[in-house]
Amino acid sequence: AEGGCRMRHPPPCGPVQQAARRYTKHMAGMYTSARKHTRSYLSEGARRVRTGFFQSLQITISGIGAYFFSFYVLGHQEPIFAATAAIVSLGYVSGSTHSRRILEVSLGVTCGILVGELLLMALGRGPWQAAVALFLSVLLARFIDNGIIFTIQMSAQSCLVILLPPTSDLPFTRSLDGVVGGVAAFLMMFLMPKDPRNSPRERAEALMGAFSDVFFLSASAIREYNYEKAYQSLRDARELQPLYDACRNDLVTARGMAQLSWVGKKSRAELDRLAQTLNAVDLAIRNDRVFNRRMASTIAHVQLRPAALESLAAALESLALATQSVGLGMYSGTEQERAYYMQVARERLVDLAGTLEPKQMGVASFEGESLVLMLRLMTVDMLEATGLGHEQASAALVKLGEAVTEHAPRTSEIPIVQANSNQDEQEDLRSRTINIILHDQELEKHPE
Repeated sequence: AEGGCRMRHPPPCGPVQQAARRYTKHMAGMYTSARKHTRSYLSEGARRVRTGFFQSLQITISGIGAYFFSFYVLGHQEPIFAATAAIVSLGYVSGSTHSRRILEVSLGVTCGILVGELLLMALGRGPWQAAVALFLSVLLARFIDNGIIFTIQMSAQSCLVILLPPTSDLPFTRSLDGVVGGVAAFLMMFLMPKDPRNSPRERAEALMGAFSDVFFLSASAIREYNYEKAYQSLRDARELQPLYDACRNDLVTARGMAQLSWVGKKSRAELDRLAQTLNAVDLAIRNDRVFNRRMASTIAHVQLRPAALESLAAALESLALATQSVGLGMYSGTEQERAYYMQVARERLVDLAGTLEPKQMGVASFEGESLVLMLRLMTVDMLEATGLGHEQASAALVKLGEAVTEHAPRTSEIPIVQANSNQDEQEDLRSRTINIILHDQELEKHPE
C-alpha cells in the first residue's frame, strides 16, 4: 500500500476467480452431502443385517428343509417349488401378517402349478403356451384375491410349469411341493419363533425421539419468534409420517408373528398396548402439524406478548420431555420400566394440562388463544398415549376462562376419532374442527 497504509479489503476477484470459488464451494457441498448419505446408507444397511439375521436363519432352514423333505421323504425329483414357497413365505414382511403371507404363497403356488399342469396337458409345452398360461393365471388370480403376492406366485408358477423341462414325477407333484413349502414356513414360525417385539420397540423409540425434537424446535421458534424455525418444525413434523408408517407396519407384522408362535401369548398384551399408544401418538402428530402451521402464520403476521411467548415455549418443552418418556416406555423391555416411564410422562402432562388456559399463560389475542387450544388437544392425545382414557385425559385440563374467544371449541365438545379408523379415508376430526373454526374467525377478526 502507498504511504505505508494497509489495504482494509482484498482486491476484487475477477470472473474466473469467482467462478472457481463457486465451483469449489459447490464441490465441497456435494462431497459433504455424499459422505453424509454414504454414512447413513451404511448405517441403515448394518441395522437391516443385524435385525434380519435371525429371520435369514429361519428362511435358510425352512427352504433347505422343505427341499430335502420333498426329495428324500416324498421322492420328488428337483422339488424347487418346495424351497421357493418356503423362502417367499418367510420373506422380510412389513405391514402384513406372516399367516396371510404364508397362505397367499401356498395357495398361489398350488393354484398356479395346478393351472399350469392343466394347460400343459391341454396345450402342450412351448413359448406361446406359456404366454397363454401366464395371461389366464393373472386374470384368475385377480378374480380370486387382490393380494399382490398371490397374483405373482400363481402366475409365475403356472408359467414355469410349462417352460421348465419335464420330470419323471407324477402330475401335480409340484403342487404338493408348494404345500410342503408353506407347511415348512409355518412350522418354522411356530417352533423357532423370533421375539416380535424388538422391531416395533426400536421403531417406536426412533419415532418418539424425532417427535420430541420437533417439540423442542417449536419451543425454540416461538421463544425466538423465528419464522424459519417455525416452518422447519412444520417440515420436520411432516417427515414424522414415514417413521410412523414404518412403526405401524412393523407392529402389524409383529402381531401376526405372535399369533403363529407358541410363545407369542406373552407378547400379545404388550403389542396390543403398543398399538393403542401408537394410535394416540398418531393423533398428536396430526395435531402438531396443524399447530406448527398456525404458529408459523402467527409469527409472520402477529406479535404476541413476551409473557405469552415464554409460557408457550415452556409448554412445548414440557410436551417434548413427556414425549421422550413415552418413547422410553414404548421401548422398555419390562413391565416395571414401562409403567415407570409412562407414569413420569403422565405426571408431567397432568401438570402441563393444569396451566393451559390463555389468561393464565399471558395470552390476550385470538392467535395466541388458538395456539393454546391446539396445545390442549396435543396434551390430551399424549395423556391417552400414557394409558388414560379420553374422559380422564380431558378432565385433567384446566377449565377455560372467559378470556377465550366466544366461538372457540371446548375440548369436551371435540369428537373422538376411533382407533381403527382408516387413515386414507377419514381425516382427524379434531384437527379438522380446529381448522374450520380458525378459518371462519380469521375472516371476521379485526386488527388490534
